[in-house]
Amino acid sequence: MPAPLPRIACFHGSGSSAAIYEIQCSFLATLLAKQFTLEFFNGPFPRSAGPGVLPAFADYGPYKSWFEPESDNSKADGSGYDTSGRDGIERVLKLMEERAREKGFGNEAWVGVMGFSQGTRIASGLLLNQQRWDEVEKQGKGKRSVGKDIKLKFGVMCNGGGRPMESEVGFKLDEPDMIVRIPTLHVHGLRDEFLTYGRDQLRQYFDREKAILYEINYHHAMPWVKAESEELARRVTELYKATKD
Repeated sequence: MPAPLPRIACFHGSGSSAAIYEIQCSFLATLLAKQFTLEFFNGPFPRSAGPGVLPAFADYGPYKSWFEPESDNSKADGSGYDTSGRDGIERVLKLMEERAREKGFGNEAWVGVMGFSQGTRIASGLLLNQQRWDEVEKQGKGKRSVGKDIKLKFGVMCNGGGRPMESEVGFKLDEPDMIVRIPTLHVHGLRDEFLTYGRDQLRQYFDREKAILYEINYHHAMPWVKAESEELARRVTELYKATKD
């Protein structure tokens, strides 16, 4: 039996859903089909449709968010989705482990994350969480239980904005790193009304020596023009090749 294809965990924007994001990424998924399988996840919080969702996806509700709507920064960890107090990063890692069990592939198949808009906060939060746990274990201050076999190698941030989703591990370090140093690719649409947020996100939270910027003449949406989609697929593939052990 051939080894399963490497997996990329994908996170939709606010007021969208896994089903919508899968449609928006369908061309990219086809281009990457020989190298990767894209796996899509839903945020836990219901909310109204986000920018660009209507009218095209009027029949695709309910719409979801990764953060509790109208919450302040005390919920920057994505908690509040149940009574456990667990953060959103732990929830997503458990979902990734469950998906691996359901589909019969090992957690080592998870190699990357991709997010659109608000989803970049979850994608970057997963990378930062992994870095911090590596440091916690190096210092002998604890061991991860959830997602311990998931070793992400890269991330793709599409038209993003905002800081990485926080997680509990940050409290285990005296000075937790706030910069994502795992290699990333950043897609910025030059006609995106939220472009400033994406540029601020890249500048504030990512190591520029490990982050690659890909600018396209597009609005607040996943690339759909053939040439730009093909170039994005090529860059994702090259990024993975450069980060393989």
